[in-house]
Formats: sequence, structure tokens, C-alpha cells
Amino acid sequence: MEHTDAPDQRARFAEWLRDQIIRRGFALDERGEQARFARYAGIPGGTLSRLLAGTATPDIVTLRRIATALDISLGVVLLRAGIATEADLNVTSRTDEPPLTPERAADELGIFEPAARRAFIASTEALLRTPPADESG
Repeated sequence: MEHTDAPDQRARFAEWLRDQIIRRGFALDERGEQARFARYAGIPGGTLSRLLAGTATPDIVTLRRIATALDISLGVVLLRAGIATEADLNVTSRTDEPPLTPERAADELGIFEPAARRAFIASTEALLRTPPADESG
């Protein structure tokens, strides 16, 4: 995971965060509203103040609380904060699941009728055994 801690990234996050908080009905220019949002989000007022000033880099707990308070996915907040990139958030490996077999594919596709299932599995296994076509000629 890439982490960008440049002052310009903190400033962009501060601007985005301010806009999101205001969109949720907290008038940050009014006295006490910043503290009210900090309480609502469950983060220290000083932390919010530093984030909005662009002088602090948030930790994951703070970002999670902000995401919850704003009703935005944590992934979006991580992107905006420069903690993660889109590539970080695109999970390409499904290591928590067993490998995809023709039988599992049939299950996931809803192919349960016995004859159709046998045909699907046999066709899939045959395709898996077929060597790739030679594209050189």
C-alpha cells in the first residue's frame, strides 16, 4: 500500500474533508460546529482541527470513524487521504476462496439439472485441456 504524506496531499484531503462535513449539515464556519462534528465522529477535536488545517496525517482508526460519520466507504476515505491507491483497493486475488473448478462454476452459474451439469463440466474440462492457439501465423 502506498502512503503519500506530502503537504499538498494533506491539503487536498483537508479541502475534501471540509466539503464532505459541510455537505452533511455541519456549518464549520460557525462556533462549535467543528467540535460538534468531532464528537459525532468520535475523534478528538484537536485531531479534526489539524486534519482540516492540512497539518496532520490521519491514522486508520481516525479514517474509519470519519468514514462512518460521513456514511462513506472507508476505501473512498483512504483514497482521498492518500493512504491507498485505486490499485491497492482492487482485490485481484481471491485467496480466501477455494480455486474455481468446473463443478463450482456450475454451482455459481446455477446449473443443477444433471444432464446440463454433466455437459457443462465435460465441456469446461475439455476447454481447459486444449492448448492455446498458435498466434504466430
